[in-house]
Amino acid sequence: MNGIEKIITHIKSESDAECEAIELAANEECERIRNEYATIEQDEYSRLMEAGTIEAERRLERLNNLAILESKKQILVTQQEMLSEAFAYAAKVILELPESQYIQFLAKQACAASLTGTESVVLSAKDKARIGVAAVDAANAALRALGKTASLTLSDRVADIRGGLILSGGDIEVNCDVDALVSAYKNELSPAVASILFS
Repeated sequence: MNGIEKIITHIKSESDAECEAIELAANEECERIRNEYATIEQDEYSRLMEAGTIEAERRLERLNNLAILESKKQILVTQQEMLSEAFAYAAKVILELPESQYIQFLAKQACAASLTGTESVVLSAKDKARIGVAAVDAANAALRALGKTASLTLSDRVADIRGGLILSGGDIEVNCDVDALVSAYKNELSPAVASILFS
């Protein structure tokens, strides 16, 4: 082997060693960069997961609160409907009383509403034809029993009501219509009815 070949072999050997050193350094740097970015990636993933979890929990809480409010609202609506039905049922019960009890109911209303004992009793067309005279007679009897003037009369007019009566005296009319009576007592009695229905 001559001198040139030795030099070439030496240079090649040094070059190969230098290439191996550069490759090794490059591989080490790549590994370091990979590890660094893996840590950054894991940190970012954890941050995003934590933020997403917090936002999901907040959203779930908001939806849960909305569902609770909607549920309470529906319960209140249902309770109001049930109260209305209870009072509608009360009116129905009065309107369907046996005739003798219904006459006494009308007499009691007329007696309580009468200021002079000389008013006229206005009934629905159905009640006027069926029990008008009996109701006025019973009301006058009740007024007499109280020692009051008892000169109520049955009006020629008929009222556009389902039941009950209107007591008319001059410019004053007292509405004792069953629906009006039930409505008048609704505010007063609603708490008691609600406690019975919903306790």
